[in-house]
Amino acid sequence: MNGYGDCLTCKSFPKSAFSCIEKETIGRAVTSSSISIGFKKGQDVYLENNPSKGVYCIQTGKVKVYKKCLERNITVGLTSNSDLLGLSSMFNGGVYTNSTKCLEDSQICFIPKKAFMNLLNSNQQMMMDMLKQSCLENEKLSNFLRDLKCKNTLSRIVCALLHINEKYGLDENKCLNITLTRKEISELAGTTTESAIRILNDLKKEKVIVFFNNRIRIQDMNKLLRY
Repeated sequence: MNGYGDCLTCKSFPKSAFSCIEKETIGRAVTSSSISIGFKKGQDVYLENNPSKGVYCIQTGKVKVYKKCLERNITVGLTSNSDLLGLSSMFNGGVYTNSTKCLEDSQICFIPKKAFMNLLNSNQQMMMDMLKQSCLENEKLSNFLRDLKCKNTLSRIVCALLHINEKYGLDENKCLNITLTRKEISELAGTTTESAIRILNDLKKEKVIVFFNNRIRIQDMNKLLRY
C-alpha cells in the first residue's frame, strides 16, 4: 500500500531516528513530502551505486543490507522497524553505498533528501545522532570484514545465527523470528550455500538447533556460544 507518510501516527516513531524532535516539527518538515511505500518480500528498496534521492525509514518489516559481489552477495546488516536505510549516502557525495532487499513484506517511508537535510540542518541534536549512527554502521562493517578474515566458517555461521537472534528475536514457537533460506544465511556468514547447508546440518545432528516450519530453533544456546 502506498500513500503519504505520517510521522504523527507512525507506531515506529518513538524508536526512530526522529524521536528526538517534536512530532509537530517533524510533521511540518517531513510529512508533507514523504511517501509510505509497500514493498513485497524479495523486492529491492534501492541498489548500490544508484543516485541517492533520500533515506528510507522502516515502518514495519525486515530488510537486509548487502553488498554485491561477483560470485555472491554478502549481507552486511539486518534491519527492522524504525531503522533508517541509506543514511551514509547523505554524506558521501550522493550515491547509495550498498543495496537493500526486503526479507518479508514491508511498509517503508521514503523521505526526500532535501527534506531530510533541511531537518538535520535545523536540529543539532539530530545531526549529531545521524553522524554517530553513520560511524556505527562503518564500525559494524569493519568488524564484519575482520570476522570474514579471522574466523572460520563454523564460527561465522554461529555468529550469523546469534545476530539473527539478537536483531529479530523469537516467534511464538521459540524459533528465530524470520524465515531465511540457506543461501540467505550463507550470505550473512560470508560463505557458500553448500558450506552453510553442511554446517547447519551438523549443528542439527549435535542437537544445537532444530528446523521447525522452515525456521531455526536454537535448542542449546550454551553449546552454540562455545563454538
